[in-house]
Amino acid sequence: MNADGAYGNPALVVMEPEHAAVTSEQRQALADRLGVPATVFVQDPVRGLVSIHGSYGQPIRFGGHPLLGTVEVLHRLGFVVRDLTPTAGLVECRRTDDGTVWLTAPVAWSKPWRHYEMNTPEEIEDLSALPAGEDFTQVWAWIDPDAGTVRARLWAPRIGKGEDEACGSASMLLTLKLGRPLQVLHGRHRSVIRTRPVDDVRVELGGRCTVEEPPADILTQVTAFYDQPASL
Repeated sequence: MNADGAYGNPALVVMEPEHAAVTSEQRQALADRLGVPATVFVQDPVRGLVSIHGSYGQPIRFGGHPLLGTVEVLHRLGFVVRDLTPTAGLVECRRTDDGTVWLTAPVAWSKPWRHYEMNTPEEIEDLSALPAGEDFTQVWAWIDPDAGTVRARLWAPRIGKGEDEACGSASMLLTLKLGRPLQVLHGRHRSVIRTRPVDDVRVELGGRCTVEEPPADILTQVTAFYDQPASL
């Protein structure tokens, strides 16, 4: 979310019933119908076993904002979350007293985002799409190099993905590329993403999350999914 506690990227966190007999393909079909950018299915909250599915026909091996949101949801349900395991592998997690959720993962798990440096943050503010010839690209510019503050926005037209308000994986790649901690003001509404390199392979990603009850139609679809999984 941004400095005012609004916007950011939505993710739906589904706490699966114990021993739910559903497949990855069935979860993906539900995620496609729901239309939320990322749906996280928590299969075992104690062991941190999760699977992430996008709304564009593909599972997500690793995703920054859906995992940050999952840590926050589990925290509010009373779980102490030290790691989560999506398809990509083990992700170390922590939550600080100020409500910031952090996770550490190899940057190689991120999608192959490109980076396009622009001259000023004002140029980025004026964008309504990527510069000509760019795709799957995070555009960025320094706001304050000394403080490590960056302005960034991102689109991925070739997979049907519009603007991403808070892309953690691309910001992790940028962090490793620049070799320094960053505060990234991301997306149209300046969602705040914090990062720091851990080593030559891993980056720590941080952000704050809000938790809201899903709309009634989404709750209805999720409930029906687990009531009648064999029909999906």
